[in-house]
Amino acid sequence: MRNNSYAVFGLGSFGSKLARELSRAGNHVVVVDIDKERVEDLREAATEAIVADVSNAEVIRELSVQKFDAVILSMSTHFEDQILALTHLKQEGARRVIAKATSDIQERILYRLGADEIILPDQDVAERLSRRLTLDNISDLFEFKGSAIAEVGVPPALDGKSLRQLDLRNRYNITVLLIRKPGGSPSAIWNPDTVLENGDQLTVFGSQESILDLFKN
Repeated sequence: MRNNSYAVFGLGSFGSKLARELSRAGNHVVVVDIDKERVEDLREAATEAIVADVSNAEVIRELSVQKFDAVILSMSTHFEDQILALTHLKQEGARRVIAKATSDIQERILYRLGADEIILPDQDVAERLSRRLTLDNISDLFEFKGSAIAEVGVPPALDGKSLRQLDLRNRYNITVLLIRKPGGSPSAIWNPDTVLENGDQLTVFGSQESILDLFKN
């Protein structure tokens, strides 16, 4: 698992939860909000907690935003400030900006202003986003009824091995539902002698713990 560096701007319910989840996963997390009380609530959980107005260009400049793997803007209830912060982030060369939106209109505006990804959150999206950012090979994971279905890449440990050799169902309680070769479309796997290769994308079903253990690197 690779531990990355993230900045979370805006500490409402979504931003606070995301910051805690990212920190819990072992990442370097800087949180910023204009509300001192919200910042204090995250001071112990985050690597660094800063009281500042991120709609101010000088604040963005002083934060050296190029160093973060991603900056998450979760200020959608103050949309004008979010727009200003996004504009300043792009001007200062932020590598990746993920912005929270509350409507399709906000989503379209933020994309046009240069956001790399837009989140239209529900109660569970902060945890899912944290997991997706932290676990390189897992592009998405949905939990239900004690199990999970996930989109994963083939890690080095499985490269060049067939499904028969790996025996994932019996050894890890994981079933491979679909495979997508680079440049191809997803297709079902019927042949147990299918060989997994680096660059393949799999849709798998099984226990969440087993999926995370096997595919996190």
